[in-house]
Amino acid sequence: MLFLFFIFFEYILCSQTAISLCDFETFCNDFIIDNNWGLTDGLHPQSIDHDHTLNTSSGHYLSYTPQKLPPFFDIKAGIKTNDWLQPSTDRAVCFRIWYYTPQFTLPFTIQLVQGDDVQLSRIIASIPDKDLTIDDWTLINVILPSEKIKIAIRLNDSTISLTFDDLSVDYCDEPRPSPPTNLYACDFESSCIEDFSSLPNYPYQWLMMKTSDVITMESQAPSVDFTFGNQSGHYVFVPNSNTTKAGNVGYLALQKSFNITMNESFCLNFQYYNYGQTVAGNLNVYAQLSESPETVQKLWPPIDRQHM
Repeated sequence: MLFLFFIFFEYILCSQTAISLCDFETFCNDFIIDNNWGLTDGLHPQSIDHDHTLNTSSGHYLSYTPQKLPPFFDIKAGIKTNDWLQPSTDRAVCFRIWYYTPQFTLPFTIQLVQGDDVQLSRIIASIPDKDLTIDDWTLINVILPSEKIKIAIRLNDSTISLTFDDLSVDYCDEPRPSPPTNLYACDFESSCIEDFSSLPNYPYQWLMMKTSDVITMESQAPSVDFTFGNQSGHYVFVPNSNTTKAGNVGYLALQKSFNITMNESFCLNFQYYNYGQTVAGNLNVYAQLSESPETVQKLWPPIDRQHM
């Protein structure tokens, strides 16, 4: 009995090591699946009479079941990770999914989604057709970059018969990914502070101060900075003690230019903290085009979201 218990306990430990996992035999919270997919099993088969996890007719898997009548033109079926992933540069991390289809064509893609507004996406794997040498569950294995991402599987075909099983994100025996390209970074603890300026002639002025000094003049300001998590660090802020009035603004400008080509994508990352009176105000981020200084583009937040 002790030996059997040990084997069972070891199996449980091993089965829970994946970063994200959905085998559809237990409740899955790691992936968000829209209503164009249904759960079935080999006893009620959709194209295949057994699952991949258990390799039996009682095992469960996902089946593509579009929730619209023909002609289906506006169907955009999708599966995506529930949480943001931040793969490390120390070890390779892979996304794996098993699929089956009896058809020759297989038009679906695996994409990486980035940014709080999830507007930036790029295809990392495109599966145009079936491997004709395999008439069973087939593995797709994709090495993930060392960036903050979500994974999305997208399909917009209305007639394909397609099934998925055993979606996972886990460490894998592959070459380590290259670290992400960093165009610029500033934690307001070094000489980079000289790259920023509060534009003059505006009612609100941004200040950069040591945390311990800030809280002596702003009682509701953050009591620790983000970089060090203590009162010795610095951050920039707009004094809440200033007179607030509708229409007043203050601009913190980065005095550096970046040359980003059409074939490149980069994300802007920053930490912010809101405090003080809940007045009508919001935080926005803009980009000024170097070749056309009078052209300003809003980067964040999306039009339908405002951050107080």
